[in-house]
Amino acid sequence: MRRLRGIALNLALMLFALTLGLGICEGALRLFPRLLPKGTYGASHYRPDLLSSVYDDTVVYNKVRFIVREPNAEGFLDAEHTPEKPPGVVRIGIFGDSYVESTQVPLEQVFHRRVAEILGRKRVETLGFGMSGWGTLHAMLAWEVLGPRYDLDATVYVFVENDLGDNALEVQGTRAFRLSPKVYATLSPLPPGYALVLSNPPGRLGTPYRLSKWFQENLLLARLVWSRASLLAARGVAMSRDEAQEQMATRARGAPNQNDLPSTWPAPYVERAEALGERILHHWRDRAHAAGSPLLVLYVPRGEDQLRDERAAADSWRPWLVATTRGLGIPLIDPSAALERRLQAGDAVYDDHFSPAGHEVMSEVLAAGLEEWLRREGRRVR
Repeated sequence: MRRLRGIALNLALMLFALTLGLGICEGALRLFPRLLPKGTYGASHYRPDLLSSVYDDTVVYNKVRFIVREPNAEGFLDAEHTPEKPPGVVRIGIFGDSYVESTQVPLEQVFHRRVAEILGRKRVETLGFGMSGWGTLHAMLAWEVLGPRYDLDATVYVFVENDLGDNALEVQGTRAFRLSPKVYATLSPLPPGYALVLSNPPGRLGTPYRLSKWFQENLLLARLVWSRASLLAARGVAMSRDEAQEQMATRARGAPNQNDLPSTWPAPYVERAEALGERILHHWRDRAHAAGSPLLVLYVPRGEDQLRDERAAADSWRPWLVATTRGLGIPLIDPSAALERRLQAGDAVYDDHFSPAGHEVMSEVLAAGLEEWLRREGRRVR
């Protein structure tokens, strides 16, 4: 009996020491978040109305620079916006992925925040709805909920080179290390031409997931472990910076990854991804027109290599996007030439996503595109 009491005491002391050590580590990271290894640290929760997740706590980014951003009430890294639109204000919603999220720079430098300043803050209000990993499908589903809620006058979808893969269940949904619920799409013969498939439905997630998710949502140390485990599962052990991954210029080996160059995708995957993307855009265009919030598309090149090299520019989804938006009658805003000019002037326009100079160029190009749209609509903002 005495021996059992001794073992129990030792176990209790070990548990206390472990808890104390973890508590000290958590406290140190909370007080000094710059101690975190390079990465992006945030916690999200699933929104059934959007069929994907949004943020519910502070996001810390420290890869290229140290940035701390706070989500708004909707769970996006943008300013707060009231559902009631101020009188006389033109409201423009910006929907997309991590390029809309823009954790890499302070909020005031994000391109869609600068647009309102260029066009006139008192007359134009831009609202950013973006999450890393979103494709066309996720942006459209968010618009269906949030567009009417905020009475948008126009909608801008930010197309990024990995979006066609992010839409497709056969590309992203079956390969990504993702335990959280998220929706994907497959082609369908029934209107609107695609079907939704919810991966990892909430009702099927067991207690281990819910427990680990609770720790991730409440402990910064758990977010560090979660992010490193996700990265390890997705990429394996990486001892150096993967420039091809950052430029979305990896090469497919069999079934493609959403970041692989289009020329390396097997032809059947290309055909299905393009058809799926066209059907989603077609559906979104029709819904947006009916809601009185016309759809525009803003293109994001895959990186500086695409701006410098014509062959790299040809090996992209841009030709498909140009042809598809033209066929659907959707205005396309392409910043490629403006970004290339800024790059040739000696300023890096990408580091990890857009650099501050890249955001400046994007804001100017988007503002010019929106001003042209407003002119055609007979609306003035100055």
